Amino acid sequence: MKIASCLLLFTVLHAPLVRAERPHDTLVGINYFAGWWEELPNKWHGHGWTAQEPDWRPQHPERVPVLGCYNDQATMDREIAAAAEHGVDFFSILWYFAPANGKHAADIPRLNRGLENFLRSTNAPQLKFMVEYCNHADFSAVTDAEWAACLQVWLTALRHPSHLRVGNRLVFKLHDAHQFWMKNGQDPARCRARLEQLRKAVREAGLGEMLIGGGVMSRTDVKAGQHIAQLFDFTATYMSIPSVEVREQEHPYTLLAAEAREARAQHAADAIPWVPYLAAGWNPRPWTHPGADPNHRRFFTFPTRAEWISELRQLRDDFHRYPTLGLPLPNGKRQKIFTIYAWNEFGEGGIMAPTQGEGTMKLDCLKAVR
Repeated sequence: MKIASCLLLFTVLHAPLVRAERPHDTLVGINYFAGWWEELPNKWHGHGWTAQEPDWRPQHPERVPVLGCYNDQATMDREIAAAAEHGVDFFSILWYFAPANGKHAADIPRLNRGLENFLRSTNAPQLKFMVEYCNHADFSAVTDAEWAACLQVWLTALRHPSHLRVGNRLVFKLHDAHQFWMKNGQDPARCRARLEQLRKAVREAGLGEMLIGGGVMSRTDVKAGQHIAQLFDFTATYMSIPSVEVREQEHPYTLLAAEAREARAQHAADAIPWVPYLAAGWNPRPWTHPGADPNHRRFFTFPTRAEWISELRQLRDDFHRYPTLGLPLPNGKRQKIFTIYAWNEFGEGGIMAPTQGEGTMKLDCLKAVR
């Protein structure tokens, strides 16, 4: 099967627009993964670790994005416009550090194109963004020099007028709070010094104060006295997969959605605020192989329009049910805010970007519920 054009709906979705100035009561962010490049190996061929794996798009044409298959500038410009048009407030853009001689060193510049393209985009005034430092084990800054190198990049992004602020404080997230703790020797003083170095650099740059978050899994308790509660201003969850049977048959989307719903009730009692998430899907069939991680062998049906609208409405209602959720404001209240997994996790199945299979269905539902 020959792949249809990735720009099938381009003319519909990239028309110029001026974003309304009326602020939303609830801020909606979508996780952004810039893992899609044309050079081989790439993630359109298996998981992207060898150049010999076949392109999986002919087997899954419904996942092919219509705004562009690769993270280039033109694609980002179209994506910003489409997201803003449908009521999205910000992208949470994954950014990766490149350890010297790391096994993924060649991929880092491409993985970080998402942030670079947003900063350069003429459409950037239409949308906000925030930096999410993706500190997986292979991408963690460990030494003082490595951390200082990260700060220089982050400061450039934090200076951008479209960087997300809540209560006039810049919002920044470390993807994995536990990994940050482990890579800093489980030393609370060292962890605190790292974060204070970032806060100080931001103050000295004249950018004000920050809200720094740490990523946790949906079932992680955050109690007073724990290091997570002492280090961060908030926690958040990128994505969490329920512990269901590994099988070929797809589990219903309702189980995936229930994981996020139950997490909201649990984290409402946390010692520090938690930012909720919704899962737009989890179905990593294109990246599945016999030796894959168990989570890449668990599949869920994609949400129907009715299911997706239902989850959006349920989350909207839960902000009233659990007023401690969201980001802290200077007056002691909370800014209602959540993230969606994800804009462009095409291989894993977290997809909000318009595709050949769904068009703009999920974005249309978001706009309708707003």
